[in-house]
Amino acid sequence: MARGGGLGWQGEKCRSAESIPSSSLLAQQTKSIYSANLAVIKCESQFTNPTASLRARLDGDILYRFRRRTGAKSQPSASADTPSSAASSSQPTEKRLFYGWWIVVAGSVSQAYTSGTFWQGFGAFFDPIVEQFGWGRALTAGAMSLQRTESGAVSPFIGWFIDKFGPRNVMLFGTVLTTLGFVLLSMIQELWQFYAAFLVLTLGLSFGTFLVVTTTVANWFVENRSKALSFTMAGSGIGGVLVPVVIWLIATADWRTALVVVGIGYLVVGVPVSFTMKSRPEDYGMLPDGRAQPDDAQPASASGRTSALSGEVTVTTWQALRSRVFWQLAIAMGVSGMVISASIHQIPAITSFGMSRGVAGFAILGVSIFSVAGRLGSGYLGDRLDKRQVIAVALLLQFVGTIAFAFSSEIWHLAIFVVTWGVGFGASIPVRFALIADLFGRRHYGSIMGTLMTTSAVFGVIAPVLVGWIFDIRGNYREPFALMAFSVLIAIPMILTLGQVRGRR
Repeated sequence: MARGGGLGWQGEKCRSAESIPSSSLLAQQTKSIYSANLAVIKCESQFTNPTASLRARLDGDILYRFRRRTGAKSQPSASADTPSSAASSSQPTEKRLFYGWWIVVAGSVSQAYTSGTFWQGFGAFFDPIVEQFGWGRALTAGAMSLQRTESGAVSPFIGWFIDKFGPRNVMLFGTVLTTLGFVLLSMIQELWQFYAAFLVLTLGLSFGTFLVVTTTVANWFVENRSKALSFTMAGSGIGGVLVPVVIWLIATADWRTALVVVGIGYLVVGVPVSFTMKSRPEDYGMLPDGRAQPDDAQPASASGRTSALSGEVTVTTWQALRSRVFWQLAIAMGVSGMVISASIHQIPAITSFGMSRGVAGFAILGVSIFSVAGRLGSGYLGDRLDKRQVIAVALLLQFVGTIAFAFSSEIWHLAIFVVTWGVGFGASIPVRFALIADLFGRRHYGSIMGTLMTTSAVFGVIAPVLVGWIFDIRGNYREPFALMAFSVLIAIPMILTLGQVRGRR
C-alpha cells in the first residue's frame, strides 16, 4: 500500500482507479477526476484526519460522474451514509395535479350555474312577474336592491363562518337555502311574499355561491391567484348559455315552473361542488400554488393558522378598516358596480329599444361569451402586470359598452355593447378579487372581502331602484343607463391611485 501511504482507504481507491485499462478514454477521464478529488483530501489531511463526510464526498462524486458518463443505472450502495446510496434508494414520485385546481374547476361550475340562472338570467323573470301582478318596475326592482342590502349585511359574517366551520359546510347550508328560496319565489301571490322569498334566496346565495368560492380559491393560490380566479370566474361567462334556456323554459311552461326547475338545479350542482371545497392548503400539508415544502418548513399549527409563506402580507380586518386603501377600494368597487347591479334591467331595456326577447337573450349570451375572453385574458395579465392598470382598462371598456347600450337602436349598436361590455365586465372581476388578496393577504381574506362587499353594496342597492324609477318617470331606459356609464368613469382614477396597506409579514 505504498501509493496509499497514510491515507489507508484512499490507497485502495487509488489502486481500483488505476486498475481501469489505460487505453480507455473514459478510464483516463475517471482517473483524472479521482486524482483531483484525492489532491483536495490530501491537502485537507495536513490539518485534520479525513472524516466520513470527506470520504462520502469523494466516493459519491466519483460514482456520480462515472455513471453520468456511462449512462449506467444507480445500484444500491453498501454504505448507508453516502449520497449515492440515498439517491439510489429514493423512488421517483408521481406528480399529481395540485388540488387547488380541482377547487377552481368545481367553483367554475358553481359560478356558471349561478350566473346563468340568477345574475344574468333572473332578468328573464322580471317582465312576466311585472305583467302578471302589475307592480311598478321600481317596486319590483326593489327586491334586487334588498338582495344587495342583505348580501352586504351578511358578507362579513360569512368569512367568519368559513373560518369557523369550513367552506364545505357553509356552502352546503347555502345551497339548501337557495333551493328553498327559488321554490318559495314560485309560490308568491303578494308583494310582501315576493320580498320575503327574495330574503331567503339572498341568504342562500350569500352562503352557497360566490363569496365561498372566491375565498377558497384565493386561499389556495398566491403566484397564480389571478389565473386561478380568472378560470373560476370564466364559469360565470360560460353560464350565459343558460339564459336562452331560461327564456325558453318560461315561454314553454311558465315562470313558476321555471323557478322550481332552477331551484332543484342548485341542489344537483351545489352539493357535489360543496364537497370539493377545502379551507387552506396548509391544513392538508401543502403550500399555495402546489409549491414544494422547504426542508426547514415548520408544520402548521393544530388550528392550521400558521402560514408557510414568510413573505406574505397579513392584514387583520381591523387594520384594513383603519386604512385609506380599504375605503378607497370600497368606494371604487361600489360606484363601478352600480351598472352591474342594474343589469337586471338589461333584457327589459333591450325589448324597450324595439327588439325581441329572443334578441335580448342572445345579446346576454354574447356578453357571456366575450366576458369569458375578458376573464381569461385578465387572469394572464394580472399575474404579470400591475393589477390596477388592468382593472382601469377593463372599466374603460365597460364605459364604452354602456354608452353603446344606452343609445342602441340597431343590432350593430347592440353588437358594440356585447363586445366591449362583455370583455370589460369579464376582465374586471378576477383581477379585482386577486388585488384584494395582494393588498390584505390570505389570512383574513373572507372577512375583509365580505366587509368590502358590505360597504360597496350601498351603491348596488341604489342602482336597480334608480334605473327603474327613472324609467317609471321618463318612460325610457336610455337616460338611466347613460348615468350608469358615467359612474364607471369615477372609479378609474380611484383604482389607479391605490397604495399599499401596512400589515405583518
